Amino acid sequence: MKKHVIAASLAATLFAVSPAQSQTRHEVTQVVATVSFAFLPVYVAQHMGFFEAEGVNLKTVTASSAQAGLASVASGSAAYYLSTPVAGARSAAQGAPMLNCGALMTENPTNIVVSDAVAKKFNIQDPAALPISRRIEILKGLRLAAHTPGSSPDLTLRYLARQSGLDSERDMQVLPIVQNAILAALENNRIDGFAYSSPLADQAIVRYGAKRLISMAAGEYPPLAGQLSITMVCNKEWVEKQTEAAAATIRAVWRAMRLMKTDPAQARTAARKAFASMEDKVFDAAFETNLRAFPDSPRLSEKQMTEALAFHTATGGTPINVKLEATYSNRAVDLAAKTMK
Repeated sequence: MKKHVIAASLAATLFAVSPAQSQTRHEVTQVVATVSFAFLPVYVAQHMGFFEAEGVNLKTVTASSAQAGLASVASGSAAYYLSTPVAGARSAAQGAPMLNCGALMTENPTNIVVSDAVAKKFNIQDPAALPISRRIEILKGLRLAAHTPGSSPDLTLRYLARQSGLDSERDMQVLPIVQNAILAALENNRIDGFAYSSPLADQAIVRYGAKRLISMAAGEYPPLAGQLSITMVCNKEWVEKQTEAAAATIRAVWRAMRLMKTDPAQARTAARKAFASMEDKVFDAAFETNLRAFPDSPRLSEKQMTEALAFHTATGGTPINVKLEATYSNRAVDLAAKTMK
């Protein structure tokens, strides 16, 4: 009899389902527009296995346009779209069942880079050693590419100029040169610099000896320091009715954010897998530049949302008429926080 009890006990032990096996699995689809350094915590979470550990089977879909990405979330075919807080607020204002449910990047990703020739002309050795006012003065009279009119780099550059008393039409030339042509224009001396995010800015520095005059991603421009720039624009029903799935997803991203702060070397190794074809020097420079652009927590605040909408209108955007509380929710963040270690 004793042998039977021991055998039964051993069998129960051998065939017991582990916590990971018994964990509820959540099927979650995220939508992105491209591979971007603005999404670093997501890549770290993916390649560290944090989504898997949290019971999330994450599928990534690349949208053909911002409208398509938002439409997939509004219809419920995707849980969230990595976009801007303004996109989430505008969708809510238009009656779509969407809101911002997690902060991802809390700095403006734009870099302002100047050519090696400009750096030599102004004897710029270490831009960070110069007062920000002096760095902005250097822009006067320069030919600067800023992607397309109304794009984030264009709006950021013009905002910075206006706030500093410069006229972006008279005191500098802001040229609509698209991303793929910017480096060629810099190499051939058709521009003196440009405004753009990583990795384009880092490629200019590594390949052509350019200088990063101002790094918004590092919070170097005080008026825009701490700017909420990328969020998880979520399906409202997913947040409210599948809160466990939303919380598990956010918890995985949160764990990645913490790792980026506590062990950046390990986070760098994980994120590297998302940029496998990128040369090491460019990746390392871009990772280092953007590391400070991510928060300790995905929690959204009223102040962040207010400032994001204020920047939108200050740069010529149509005012979004919606109650602020309807544009974001920390419901999933609050649930995720209960089991964060």
